[in-house]
Amino acid sequence: MRVLKLLILNVILISSCGSDPLDVDVSDIKADPLKFQRIDQDLFALDTANLPEGMAAIRKKFGVMTDCYLNNIICYAAPDSTDCYYTLAGFLTDHTMHGGWVACNEKFTGGFADQENEVSEAYKYFAYHFPERKLPKGVYIVFSGFNYNYFSCDGYYAIGMDWFLGKDNVFYEGLQWPMYQRRKLEPQYMASGFVRSWMMTEFPYNSEKNDVINRIIYEGKIMYLQKALLRNTPDSVITGYTQAQLVWSEANEAEMWAKMIEDKLVYSESEDDLNHMTMDAPFTPGFPRESPGRAGVWIGYRIVSAYMQQYPETTLEELMALNDGQMVLTRSKYKPKF
Repeated sequence: MRVLKLLILNVILISSCGSDPLDVDVSDIKADPLKFQRIDQDLFALDTANLPEGMAAIRKKFGVMTDCYLNNIICYAAPDSTDCYYTLAGFLTDHTMHGGWVACNEKFTGGFADQENEVSEAYKYFAYHFPERKLPKGVYIVFSGFNYNYFSCDGYYAIGMDWFLGKDNVFYEGLQWPMYQRRKLEPQYMASGFVRSWMMTEFPYNSEKNDVINRIIYEGKIMYLQKALLRNTPDSVITGYTQAQLVWSEANEAEMWAKMIEDKLVYSESEDDLNHMTMDAPFTPGFPRESPGRAGVWIGYRIVSAYMQQYPETTLEELMALNDGQMVLTRSKYKPKF
């Protein structure tokens, strides 16, 4: 890798110069404002001495998400079984779990209006780009016991609010989560992460060959969708990179791509290589320590952007149907400049 280039920019945009094809007019798109539903408050108000009756009322109120929550967070047994109720009672009365839930309520005492507005806007852009697809049936706020930040069942989505308490929260310190992860456990990352989770559910990875080029282009397409739906969200939030890492990536894009070619990573099917290119980390192994983690995703995004520049008539629905990473790379004519 060549010596780090210096690039001084007031604002780093991960979209290319010139007119932005994702700048579309959604003023005519009608969508009801989204309101998150809070299942956590009803759960922690349950009488643990009479869980069957209490859970029946919650099922009536929250439907599918009730048992989805139980089986994803609390127990693997049948949701209405004695074993599951026993485990649920332990979860609700556990000192750490209850304390974590209290901390969530203190953090979000003002509610989730900012996140709801951000997702509501994303819904409009989704309806514009994907008129034949349906929006999520509902979005729920849950306390996950620090297990999951997002999960879904049958078109319903849940957000674990305990993943957005702020990087210095004592629970994260107690769990010994590394700071490169904790840095993104802030409320402003909630909507972007939700959209990513939603898009990965809407468009699951299904390339025939599981190599680096297919994985990074799939991840790059998901990031491209985030950019399409979250028009007012900073690039640092969408990518998860710091501003310094964004500057570094912009300045060293060609060097990263050359390094991937030199090290024969582009077509590697090694699990280590796949993880290094796409999984969160303090930096990307094989690249300088100034690099962001999952730098391969950035490269994938840049390849997808280059493809869309070559074929501007391509709809996002058509883009997401392209499952041959090699074809996308070839047709993109991707060749970053040194």
